[in-house]
Amino acid sequence: MTVLQLQGTRLEQKRISKPLVRYFLATIGIIFIVAMHYFQHNPGGSGLELSFNAAVWIPFGFVLSLGLLEICRQQIWRYSRLTLFLFGCCVLLTLPIFYPNADAEAAFNRLFTLWAGFLFFVSLQQFVFTHQQRQRLLWFILIGVLIEAVFAWYQYLWIPAKNPIGYDVIANRPYGIFQQPNVMASFLATGLVISSYLLARVPLYRGKWSWQHIILLATPVLTIPILVVLNSRTGWLGAIIGLLLMLPYLHRFAAKKTQRLWLLMIALGLCFAWNIASTEHWSPRDESVSLESPREIHFPQAYKMFTTKPLTGYGYGKFEIAYITQTALWHQQDPAHQPAGIPSLDHPHNELLYWADEGGIIPLLGLLLAAFAVLMRIRKAPNGTQLALIGLLFPIVLHTQLEYPFYHSLVHWLIFIILIFWVDNLTAKYHRRQVTYTLSIKVFALITPIIISGFMLTTLYSGWLLTKFETTRPVNIDYLIKVNNPWAWKNRFEWDLHLTQLQLGIATEKPQLITEYIQWANQKAQHWPRPALFENLILAYTAQGNTAQATQVTHEAQLLFPNIAQLSAATTTASSAK
Repeated sequence: MTVLQLQGTRLEQKRISKPLVRYFLATIGIIFIVAMHYFQHNPGGSGLELSFNAAVWIPFGFVLSLGLLEICRQQIWRYSRLTLFLFGCCVLLTLPIFYPNADAEAAFNRLFTLWAGFLFFVSLQQFVFTHQQRQRLLWFILIGVLIEAVFAWYQYLWIPAKNPIGYDVIANRPYGIFQQPNVMASFLATGLVISSYLLARVPLYRGKWSWQHIILLATPVLTIPILVVLNSRTGWLGAIIGLLLMLPYLHRFAAKKTQRLWLLMIALGLCFAWNIASTEHWSPRDESVSLESPREIHFPQAYKMFTTKPLTGYGYGKFEIAYITQTALWHQQDPAHQPAGIPSLDHPHNELLYWADEGGIIPLLGLLLAAFAVLMRIRKAPNGTQLALIGLLFPIVLHTQLEYPFYHSLVHWLIFIILIFWVDNLTAKYHRRQVTYTLSIKVFALITPIIISGFMLTTLYSGWLLTKFETTRPVNIDYLIKVNNPWAWKNRFEWDLHLTQLQLGIATEKPQLITEYIQWANQKAQHWPRPALFENLILAYTAQGNTAQATQVTHEAQLLFPNIAQLSAATTTASSAK
């Protein structure tokens, strides 16, 4: 008998490497347990203007890297039909960036996050999770929700008036780390629905309760009172409808004793909410219990914008300037029936309208096809689970149609991707494709976390410097000079720099500085039309003695922002100051 020695030769059979699943899950855990709770003083806003988003990007970069490295190590790419379908939808969403009316720089962050989300979905598919490991993904989300819920309790009941995070104890809407009540509300609502879903998936062993049951049953008590006092219709609807969709799943798969105790915890959470409302003299805001909302104005306006240019849209990255100029034109033509546009509106508070207004029918088709593909996956889920899967996605999906949570919170985007993966993983048949040439993937996997981490760390440092510059009196220009990442803070950095330049020019009577500000402001107004920018531009022209140009800018500002009274008096004020 001949024994062939194959070890070390090309004939040796390939062994599957031990997967990186533990490191992958641990990094995701860091996102929800540590990174997303990072706070740093900021002026508010969205995206990287909120410090916790920059902090989340750092471990997220390593998550993407581990997913790509797993492909290289196993030399196998696992995918499903949904993977290919979502790839096609991402391509449709990207195509309008090549239109001649697009502003690629302004839309880059959005498209980068879109493709990073798709890559995260692909990374999740590369690992064959055990039942416990797969459920750990949902547990990480729930732990993040519980941490924020505890933080919100502290904000609402115990935080002092002079606190280090700048929380407004007068308004007292406990927004957690998110700095926006509706974002906090949809986050808590998602956690509440996930807790009920997991409760049906954690069995009772010999009738004994485990620590997991205790945490899941405590979730309604911790989250429901905060959801109530947040005064968020988005959160209320997301939680109520999400839980109603979950009821059949609980009835079918949870033990009777578990179902009764869960309903008791829901009732207890509502009782705590009523008790807090009574003792803290809380009452719902008028706009929360009525149907009145600014959406009554800008939803129809955004839809009319789409119908005006349905094929190509107004250009990626150009919604704000297109919205304010188009609505000003309509209002001027018919003031009685066409309301003026809402100033500083850079998103129509509806994700479908946003992509449709900027890119036309192609990205809208991409979004609708992606939704259809996920619904088809849900339809193929086992009987009794379809409504529950819709319930998991419902709070965030509802929020995307009423605001823009993915731009306020990267965590919402990651949760959304995880839930889509959860749906796909329950129903999909995975295909395997051999990957032979992995060097380029390996290089990309290694440099991705380095580049992302470096960019985000400098973003946090530059944000800290800008905050110090804006809050230090007298002004210390050294903070502005030390900013090492002006790209992440483009609008804020330019505003601080040029406003300081204008103030210095007026104070020292240096017309060159004022002229440089005017040149910048005129160019900036073509992409970033804000009332304060026009006010300062009027002030700059008046300081130069160019009252004719100041009057012209005032007239233009009044056309764009007819409801802002300050602009009508800007020229007079500036003239008297001079």
